[in-house]
Amino acid sequence: MTRYRHRAGELLVHADDSAAIHAELAGFGYHPDGGAGPLCRFTGTRPVPEVLAALRGHAASPNHLFGLDRIIWAEPGLRPKPTTNELAPLPDSDAPPTVGVIDTGILLYQGEPHSYLGHRVVYDQEDTVRPERDEDGNPIGTAAHGTFVAGVVLKQVPPKVRVRMKGVVDKSDGAAEDLAVANAIDELREEGITLINLSFSGATWEDEPPKAIEAALRRLPADAVVVASAGNRSSRRRVYPAAIMLEDTPGRPRDSHARVIAVGAADPTKDPARPRVADFSNYGPWVSAYADGVDVLGPYFRPGYPTQPAGALPQYNGFAAWSGTSFSAAIVTGRIAARMAGDVSARAAADLVVRLPEAGREDSPVVQLWDVNGAQRVPFVQGRLIEPGVG
Repeated sequence: MTRYRHRAGELLVHADDSAAIHAELAGFGYHPDGGAGPLCRFTGTRPVPEVLAALRGHAASPNHLFGLDRIIWAEPGLRPKPTTNELAPLPDSDAPPTVGVIDTGILLYQGEPHSYLGHRVVYDQEDTVRPERDEDGNPIGTAAHGTFVAGVVLKQVPPKVRVRMKGVVDKSDGAAEDLAVANAIDELREEGITLINLSFSGATWEDEPPKAIEAALRRLPADAVVVASAGNRSSRRRVYPAAIMLEDTPGRPRDSHARVIAVGAADPTKDPARPRVADFSNYGPWVSAYADGVDVLGPYFRPGYPTQPAGALPQYNGFAAWSGTSFSAAIVTGRIAARMAGDVSARAAADLVVRLPEAGREDSPVVQLWDVNGAQRVPFVQGRLIEPGVG
């Protein structure tokens, strides 16, 4: 059984199983306390692993916590970019949002998002965040992660594409709970958004898909696409939600479910024609594609951070280079959104973006992996290259 994180004192049970397990859960001191869709939440004080070990079958599961997987202040490879590499502010658009991003929310400074994003991100007040600071006034935690991800998505798209941000990932510890993510997916579905980016991951109890997120993904229309980061632990082990495979449901055809794309990070810096899996990236046959994930440029805290003590930390000019599968997923999401701008469905766009090059196209790079079954070629998605001063 893998290590997993969960919300203490909370269990999730499908409504169909609730009546059968209700009495048993009551015996452990757990009682109904809300839920989402067909899932019921039971709360109590007895430790969740202890209750799960005593229950028969798999009717209940933890309310899992997922995270940004070691994407924290100064890790891995977060560093400032010189002023000459700033991105020009994006042109405004009033088009309906095409992409849903579930993350930490949009970072605000004096009531406004990062100047690069302009009005290209749609959000409610609860989807905004302000940075936490240490005793020297320098930013800590993960507050800027959502802004960075949204910026990477928007780097890939034409001017009319906009992002809808849902802020559910905790700005301090980078944790997002199963139930909260599921609620955000449902809200995006109700808004008509069919392309969703999830740049977080985590292990689950007995490697089972997280109940709430999986159920929410099943409620998405068949032409929807969810792009999820594969994690940054240099591991072959499956993590979720990236490893959810809705297409494996018996009795339902492949195209009746939304498509989930697990994205790992590639490092093309040494040989752009032959990108390799980044040292920190998770990998394995469950990963659908790889994308640039090393030194990705994006919007960060406002200029002047950090501030004190002088010389102790590098100065940021509002932009940073960050590495991680979070940003690889954002690149793939952005490339799909760019295709959707031509009135193509999310699923059709994903089929165009996440695919191996046609026979004879040796000039199109792929990521090549080796295992006991021999060589495996996996699609590589290159991020749009932005020249300094070009939006």
